[in-house]
Amino acid sequence: MECPNCHSDTPDTGKFCIACGAAVEARCPFCGSANRPNAKFCAECGRPLTARASTTREAPLFAAACPIAPVAASAERRQLTVMFCDLVGSTQLSARLDPEDLRDVIGAYHRAVAEIIARFEGFVAKYMGDGVLAYFGYPRAHEHDAERAVRAGLALVEAVPRLELITECGLQVRIGIATGLVVVGDLTGSGEAQERGVVGETPNLAARLQTLAQPGMVVIAPSTRRLTGGYFDYRELGGVALKGFGEPVSAWQVVAESAVESRFEAQHEIALTPLIGREEEVELLRRRWRQAEKGEGRVVLLVGEAGIGKSRLTRALLEGLAAEPHLRLRYFCSPHHRNSALFPVISQIEHAAGFLRDNTAEQKLAKLDLLLARAAAEPEAVDLITDLLSLPASHRAPEPSPQQRKEKTLAALLAQVDGLAQEQPVLILFEDLHWIDPTSLELLTAIVDRVQRLPVLLLATARPEFMPPWPSHAHVTALSLTRLSRRECVALVEQITGGKVLPDEILEQILARTDGVALFIEELTKTVIEGDMLIDMGDRYTMAGPLPSLAIPTTLHDSLMARLDRLAPVKEVAQIAACIGRDFDYDLLAAVSGMPEDGLRSALEALRHAELVIPRGLSGELFSFKHALVRDAAYAGLLKSRRVQLHAAIARVIEQSFAHLVETEPETLAHHLTEAGLPEKAAGYWLRAGKIAASRYANIEAIAHMRRGIEAVRRFPSGATNDRLELDLQFVLGPCLIATQGVRSNAYAATVTRARELCERLGDTPEYPHVIQWSAYMHFVRAELPQALDGFTAALGLAEAAENRPAAVNAMRTVGATLLFMGRLVEGRRMLERSLAEFDMCDEAESLATRATAWDAGVAGNLQLSWTLWALGYPDIARARMGVALQRAEAIGHPHTEAYGAYYASVLHAFCRAPAVAHAHAERCLALSEEHGFELWRNRSRAVRRICANQFDPSSDSLAAVSGELAEFVGTGYQISSTALYALLSQAFLARRQLMSAREIVGKGLATAEQTSERFLEAELLRQKARALVIEGGPGVLTDAQKLLEESRALAQSQKARSLELRAAADLARLHRDQGRYAEARELLTPVYSWFTEGFDTPDLQEAKALLEELG
Repeated sequence: MECPNCHSDTPDTGKFCIACGAAVEARCPFCGSANRPNAKFCAECGRPLTARASTTREAPLFAAACPIAPVAASAERRQLTVMFCDLVGSTQLSARLDPEDLRDVIGAYHRAVAEIIARFEGFVAKYMGDGVLAYFGYPRAHEHDAERAVRAGLALVEAVPRLELITECGLQVRIGIATGLVVVGDLTGSGEAQERGVVGETPNLAARLQTLAQPGMVVIAPSTRRLTGGYFDYRELGGVALKGFGEPVSAWQVVAESAVESRFEAQHEIALTPLIGREEEVELLRRRWRQAEKGEGRVVLLVGEAGIGKSRLTRALLEGLAAEPHLRLRYFCSPHHRNSALFPVISQIEHAAGFLRDNTAEQKLAKLDLLLARAAAEPEAVDLITDLLSLPASHRAPEPSPQQRKEKTLAALLAQVDGLAQEQPVLILFEDLHWIDPTSLELLTAIVDRVQRLPVLLLATARPEFMPPWPSHAHVTALSLTRLSRRECVALVEQITGGKVLPDEILEQILARTDGVALFIEELTKTVIEGDMLIDMGDRYTMAGPLPSLAIPTTLHDSLMARLDRLAPVKEVAQIAACIGRDFDYDLLAAVSGMPEDGLRSALEALRHAELVIPRGLSGELFSFKHALVRDAAYAGLLKSRRVQLHAAIARVIEQSFAHLVETEPETLAHHLTEAGLPEKAAGYWLRAGKIAASRYANIEAIAHMRRGIEAVRRFPSGATNDRLELDLQFVLGPCLIATQGVRSNAYAATVTRARELCERLGDTPEYPHVIQWSAYMHFVRAELPQALDGFTAALGLAEAAENRPAAVNAMRTVGATLLFMGRLVEGRRMLERSLAEFDMCDEAESLATRATAWDAGVAGNLQLSWTLWALGYPDIARARMGVALQRAEAIGHPHTEAYGAYYASVLHAFCRAPAVAHAHAERCLALSEEHGFELWRNRSRAVRRICANQFDPSSDSLAAVSGELAEFVGTGYQISSTALYALLSQAFLARRQLMSAREIVGKGLATAEQTSERFLEAELLRQKARALVIEGGPGVLTDAQKLLEESRALAQSQKARSLELRAAADLARLHRDQGRYAEARELLTPVYSWFTEGFDTPDLQEAKALLEELG
């Protein structure tokens, strides 16, 4: 085998390097895993390591297919914790000592460093005389490598001064530690000087921190401090100036290991997030506790993968029992003490007794006596436990054999449980059994058997690889924790953000990459909000720029890489698969890897057995990485140059052999071409992918594809061909942005500007009239109606000149809609009907082309015509047109068109005073908007829904919320048709006699009409203002009300808005009636009522008829 410190060849049967004397790892002959030098059994597969000395042994697993190769044989990208250890005063030492004595001193120092670094599973990369460079996380990563490095550092500053040397030297070391991304593994030098180098800022930072440290001091970087959490006590050194670093660097001295009881608490220094999604599990634990309290002891083994929430659930039980009388025994296994007998027990006793770091042996003995007295321990038991803690015993019995001492110690510990259980119910927690030492496991097995006769609940936690040695018992429950549901994941994200809303695309990335694992969700969300990709807007976050790919949280990197490094022989297969994606096909992997079938299938079986990948589908030829972040870690380890090579190879194979994939999923090929540095080929495939996504109404995905295509186009030289391709991309992007982000978004404005620039550069393009309409839409949504009308009219002229029917249809419709909102109803009706007539002559391709404005022109034209017809006094025809529109929207299955139609339908039926029907349409719009991310329609449909709910449910109290929401989205610039919402809301306030609110809303509506020329419902708002005066009463108000009603009636007449004229005339007639002026009232109302030929089932006409009958 190869020595991890000097890289010399050492016999497989050796325990120490024959060249440098360092302890060497024992390589398992069956699975190839590295083990500690003194290990008897492999930590990965459990088989005896002594088999390596046998002349006949079992063949290594997967040997034929995947011969075991040296770990990390080539350079790779890694998160690495780097330690620089310097021997203090070595220059003075060299002047004082004979060279041979100095050689012995340096050799002893090197051996001590090598032994301690190896103990904490680090790697000595280089000896530099009095200095040592060590890596933690290479060539094999482990969970919590930063913690291991700091523990090694503390062990070194303690061990080096105690070295037994021929010459009294008083040796001391100083240590610097930093963590970060590096490239490691390149072989530098030659012959005996050959070593694996590391490149990056991290080693330089560790070296500079080492110079900052005083003798006997360990100094760490901010990155390491973040990862080591509460495991240690620190002294903050503040920002320090370091050579080669432009800004001061924060640094911490590590004082000592902290007194924190559990690893979970050490990793969560700040307040915990509330427990989410574990109600059933908590209830089961409570039931088991109730049973145990009654003397029916219970055992619960809580099993789940790392980060799933085992410790958090345990903490929830502790919190729930805090007020109940009971005793607790908490045992925590440690990855650093798997071979330390009874380590969890020793730690528990020391913590329970209250041992402090500076206590003398006498002080510790006194504390221990107090603790054991509570359990009524016998003198011999006290001696055994005292000896277990390496303290001097007070009673000296004859020295038993090691086996007898072990048996008696276990018996004493069991007796302690018995004694405590006689006092109060006992809760025993035994966490992280996957790290348990053999003797503690023996004790635990005995406790499992004993508690069934005691008032004890034993709750143990473990990862799935732990196999309990005890048989099945009726009092033992195995509880496996599953992943959180999507709803629970979203709730957890909201807890971490403090209720602030994340952008949808960021939230979706978090959910997709964390797979319902609570720790992954927590750490990735924290990484996002602590980074620079978001802007805090108070109640929500917005994107600071284009959507980036989320980086693996530094807190998870070590554990993710450790999973891959355990399978070093097949790690390259995992990395090739990671380049393909989270999901990959065997045939594609085989073609790219070039491996023999037996070897590849064996490698996949190894990955499957380790639960890194899982098979999918019935064929057994499809696979997925079990966790997205494991795939990310495998990919992140590749050098950029290697990634480019692999992506190019994947793209080549897909193009040549996977035509169905090119046809159905062009984004896959586009992605690999982009990552291979081939943007010219990638852009066209991104366009195809975007068109497919848009045709399936997957707007978010379409936007992502278009943006990546545009990025690709901009990476190669400009020219007419490239401009044409970019315009195609921008033209697909525009409608998707309208649907999801709205016309007021910066992204939409940038797309319009760029598309117009490209059209003008290219000359005569069929997209130009549409792009001019896009420009006019920005005025339209702000209700800048004169400017919008000019733009839409110009677009119509361009479309007709170019004989571009789809563009002409949309231009006619938008001109008609603008005229509608301006109150020019007759002109608007004429233009809308012309648009629909033209649309009816479109073939299928032309009909689809009209969706360049984000919705179907046939549906949209009928929707806007229905509002126009209602205002003109044709409610039945209006509702019929609405029915046609909704029928077509449902038939074509275009979600944005359906949401648009449902909103218009809700408002029309609210105009017609049918709140229940309006409410149902608003609900439909809201559901579609939430499903597909239509922000504008989501806000507006929510407002209509609340207004309607208030009308048919008097107990509802939602109008105040509507006022706030309306003010919010009007404040963002979405003014168009806001007078409709003002009119509906003020009518609802009037119905509830909330006159102050009604007057406020009417005032805002009239001000909007004046500022924007949106005069469609100005007459209605004037009528409502008069209505508020009449309800309020008081001197002189009737005169003011009459003037307002006459103004409303006159305005409606000028607009030919018969429905609004009828309302104004009816209110004015009531006013005359109340003054006894019956004839005037009748003469006022009769002509407008008589004009109507339909809609006699509507409340407006029914009330007018009843009023006329009353007037005689």
